[in-house]
Amino acid sequence: MIGSTHFSLKSSANFERSFRKLAKVYGKNSLPYLRNQNFTTYFGEILENLLENPYPEEASLEPLPGVELPKGWTFYKLRLKIGKGASGQIRLMYLVNPVEQVIFPVWIYSHEQFAKRPSNEDLRQVFQDIWTGNE
Repeated sequence: MIGSTHFSLKSSANFERSFRKLAKVYGKNSLPYLRNQNFTTYFGEILENLLENPYPEEASLEPLPGVELPKGWTFYKLRLKIGKGASGQIRLMYLVNPVEQVIFPVWIYSHEQFAKRPSNEDLRQVFQDIWTGNE
C-alpha cells in the first residue's frame, strides 16, 4: 500500500492466545468464502486495513459496563464473516487511542466460542493485565 500507516499495532498475550486457537481451526485450510485465502493471510489483511482505518463500517463501539478505560481509549468490536451461518462469524475486539495512534487487539473469537462476547469479568481481567503490563 502506498503512503504511510497512521496507526501502530500493539498486541496482548490474550489476543495472541485467542488467535492461535482460531488459527488451529481455520488457519491451514483455504476458505472458499474468502476467495480461497487461508485464515492467517485474510486476518493479516484485516489488521493492515485497521491500521489505515481503525473504524471500518463493520465495527461498532462496544459497551463495557463496570470497566473504565484509561483516558483516550475506546473499545470496538469488528464483525467478520469467513463462512456461512453462525459458525462462519468471527469477532475481533480491539482498543483504539487516536491521540497516540495505537490499535491494541484484545480478543478474537468465533460465534461457537462465545455467542455474544467474552464476559465483562474476563474482559476486565484482560484489560487489567494490559494496563499493568502483566501480560
